[in-house]
Amino acid sequence: MSRPEVSVVMPFAEYAARAAVDALLELDRRVGDELILADNSGLAVARGGVAVIRATGERSPAHARNAGAARARGEWILFLDADCRAPRWLLDAYFRAPVADDVGALAGEVVPLLAGDTLVSRYGSARNFLSQQAHLNHPYRPRAVAANLLVRRAAFEQVGGFYEGVRAAEDTDFSWRLQQAGWRLELRRGAAVEHRYRATLGELRRQWRGYAAGRAWLARRYDGFEPQPAVRRALGRGLARTHAGGGGYGPSGAGQPRGAPAVSAGPLERGRYLALDALLSAEELAGLTLSNRPARRPRSAVVVVVVADRFPGRGDPLVEFARALEGARVEAAARPESPDLVVAGALHIDYREDDGVAARAVALVALVARHPVRSVGDVLSRRAGEPPLSALAPAVRRLKHDPHARVHALGGSETQATAGRIARLAGRPLDEAPRRR
Repeated sequence: MSRPEVSVVMPFAEYAARAAVDALLELDRRVGDELILADNSGLAVARGGVAVIRATGERSPAHARNAGAARARGEWILFLDADCRAPRWLLDAYFRAPVADDVGALAGEVVPLLAGDTLVSRYGSARNFLSQQAHLNHPYRPRAVAANLLVRRAAFEQVGGFYEGVRAAEDTDFSWRLQQAGWRLELRRGAAVEHRYRATLGELRRQWRGYAAGRAWLARRYDGFEPQPAVRRALGRGLARTHAGGGGYGPSGAGQPRGAPAVSAGPLERGRYLALDALLSAEELAGLTLSNRPARRPRSAVVVVVVADRFPGRGDPLVEFARALEGARVEAAARPESPDLVVAGALHIDYREDDGVAARAVALVALVARHPVRSVGDVLSRRAGEPPLSALAPAVRRLKHDPHARVHALGGSETQATAGRIARLAGRPLDEAPRRR
C-alpha cells in the first residue's frame, strides 16, 4: 500500500524528553516521512533521526505545533501529543481507507491508557474526555482534538495554523476554521492511540479550569455556541428521566450516559467518581469566568499601543505598518480567520476576546471607581453596535501598565471609534502619527 509522506509533530513541555523522543522513534516510517519534536521546555536533544525544534517563545501547545509544522515538509502533518502512546503502524493505519479530496483532517481515535494507578487517572480513563467520536458528534459543529490529528498541509496553510496566545480550545477552534474554509473532518477509528490522563487531583483541576476557560473563549468567538456546564447537563438529564418515567437515560430510558463509570466498578469507586464529578463541576463554573491566556514572556517597554480589529490578517497592508512601529503593542479585538503567524510571533498582541468574565468584571469595577465621570460619559455616548464598557475595561487597565505609551488606531471608522474610547477612558490623547522604526 502506497501512501503520502507524513511529518509527525509532537509538542513537548512536561514529560521526560528521552521518553518523547523514544515514542517518536517507535513509529514505523517510510521514505520521506519525518519526526519532529517541538520543544518548548529547552530540554530535548535530537537523536536517531528526530529533529528537535525549539519553541520557547510561548509555553502553549499551539505555539509548539505551529513551530513544528513550519519545519515539516510532508504532504500531511500528524500532530501527536507526548502523553499519547501510539502503535508502530499508526501512520499506515491512517491511509488504509481512501481519503477524499475535500477532507482537511483525519481524527485518529483517542482511547484511555488503562494502566493508571491513582484514582484520578482511573477517573480520566473511565470518562475518556478526549474521545474523537464524541467530539465529532458535538451538537454545535464537529470538532477534533489535536492529541492525534492528521492534517493535510494545504488545509493547515490555508487557515494559518493554530491560534497562539491561548491556553485551551485551540484545537476545537482550528477544526471549526477548517470547516469554515470548506474542508471536512473524518474519523479514523483504526488509527487509535492510548492517552495517559492526569494522575493527580491538582493537575486535573487545573486542566478542567483551562478547558472551561477555552469553551468560554469559543463562545466569545462563535455566534450561537454556548458552553453547557455539567450542572446544566445534569439537570437536563434529570428532567429527561422524569418525563420518560424515571429509571433510564435519555429518551429510550436505556443505557448509560456518556462518561459513566464502568459497570464493573464497585460502589466505592463509583462514589469516588461522582465526588470528582461534583468537584470538577465547581472547577468548570470557575473556569468559565477565567481568561484564556497562557503564561507569557516579559515584554519590553511600550512606546505606542496600536488598537486594531482582527489582527494580524495575512495580506493586510496594515500589518506591516504595525510591525514597523517602534516599541509597539497591539490591542486587538479578535484574531482573523487566517492569521499571519510570523507577525503574530514578532509583536506583543493582547486580544479582547481572551478576557474572561472575571477579568472584565474586576477591570470594570476598578475603572468605574477610579474614573466615574469618564465611565458614565462612555456609557451615555456609546452607539449601537459598539462594544460595551465592560469589554473595553481590561484594555484600559492594560494601558495603565504602559504609562508613557501613545494610543493609535489601525483600521477604519469602527476601530477609530474604539481606539478613541479606550484613549479617553485612560486619559490619553489619540495619536495620529506614530513613529516607525
